[in-house]
Amino acid sequence: MSDLKERKEAFVSGLTGGSISEINQVTSIALIGYFSWCFINKYTNLFHGSNKWSPLSLTIDFLLNWVGLLLAITLYSSQPGMLALGILLPTLSLPLFNRARSTSSQKKTKKINKTEITDKTYLPKKPFVTEYRGGMLVITALAILAVDFKIFPRRFAKVETWGTSLMDLGVGSFVFSMGMVSTRSVMLDEFHQRRVSYWSKLYKSLRMLHLGVLRLIFVKNLDYQEHVTEYGVHWNFFITLVLVGPLTIFIEPIFKFIPRCLVSLIITLTYEWFIVKKEEFLPYLLLAPRVDFLSANREGIFSLLGYWAIFLAGQTSGFYVLPSTAIKNNLYKPSPKQVIINQDKTKFSLFDKLTTVSPLRGLITWCIIYTSLFYFVRQEHAYNVSRRLANLPYVLWVCSYNTGFLVFYTLIDKLFANDNEAYEDRISVSLDSINSNGMILFLLSNVSTGIVNMTINTLDASPAKSIVVLLSYALWIASVGAVLYYKRIFIKL
Repeated sequence: MSDLKERKEAFVSGLTGGSISEINQVTSIALIGYFSWCFINKYTNLFHGSNKWSPLSLTIDFLLNWVGLLLAITLYSSQPGMLALGILLPTLSLPLFNRARSTSSQKKTKKINKTEITDKTYLPKKPFVTEYRGGMLVITALAILAVDFKIFPRRFAKVETWGTSLMDLGVGSFVFSMGMVSTRSVMLDEFHQRRVSYWSKLYKSLRMLHLGVLRLIFVKNLDYQEHVTEYGVHWNFFITLVLVGPLTIFIEPIFKFIPRCLVSLIITLTYEWFIVKKEEFLPYLLLAPRVDFLSANREGIFSLLGYWAIFLAGQTSGFYVLPSTAIKNNLYKPSPKQVIINQDKTKFSLFDKLTTVSPLRGLITWCIIYTSLFYFVRQEHAYNVSRRLANLPYVLWVCSYNTGFLVFYTLIDKLFANDNEAYEDRISVSLDSINSNGMILFLLSNVSTGIVNMTINTLDASPAKSIVVLLSYALWIASVGAVLYYKRIFIKL
């Protein structure tokens, strides 16, 4: 058993990753799945109304949004273009074999009156946001188990120190998306000009800390394989997820004077200055003996600064992505209700016009900024991208990727959008379900991964056995999510 544990630890150690272009191609299968689902939904009745719960509709939904991504990171990892074609061709021909879409149950969406704006009309649910976050959660859930099988390319697994990989991007994207959706409460507080006590916010942010502690106990007591240089001896990703919230709450008064986007940049630049300019700092992060709590968990503790910067960047994106209408200066900050109501009567300066944006324009603007900074820094910087350190190149890469892919999700939504259609008829069951219970299903994925690893020798599994296990696992997580969603059970950890 100990020999197998050592083999598994070696299997995910010392890796150098792959190219960014390949990562973009593989993850674009999520966009292909979204496009295909929207196309089918527009031209058939398969996903409309109660039909979406039929066995055929659920199967197609699962194939598009789960199996497509599973194949992209395993069997078709070197041929994502062929896989995309294999998904699109049946999709485009499906309307020929299915009856035309009925529109009788569609309801008219009223144009927003700013003087009567409410919480729901200000921050409605947006299909493309759900699809983006759902797709990210799906590929994360798949990768945390698939990485233990040889069918999952080593270039997609987390790198040891320097380089880019699919899983490195995944953890940063999880934090970015979490920051974006957390902005809803921030915007509502600003909208109503209400003050929520610091301790109340802190309690809500820290209530998931027990998950990180439970994972630590689970790993240590069951002799489960672990890769210490990921986060440290006692640290794990759950702890990082929990702590970015309280850190943000702690400095909240600063945001009245300095926008979150600038605070994000200040944090990552300051951290990077220590990495590059302080000669003893980088050797400490990479090579220091683990003699106390700080040195034992230095990766998790110091990389928290980078993830915090990503979280704040995600929150900035929420200001222009989530609202139903462009609000003054929403490119970098939220506004109170009175500003929104009086907006049409207010004379805008040139700066106001440039920073009052639609979701698409805001995403394109920030994508250009992050991408330009990333390629400039990567070319001039002394070091490569490092998820282990969550350094400046890593932060810029994650932000560039997520704003860029959100541009495409927005474009697909615009291409197929029907303003007369309810939200429920514009979203897939499999992605809305995992998005609605994201943390509990992420926890279930981690537990299920542990059970599979303790019952199956994943290293020596044949490709056929690997695919069967991974498909069964995917079906299990998707099914639990669908059942909870169908019964309207939403668990907030």
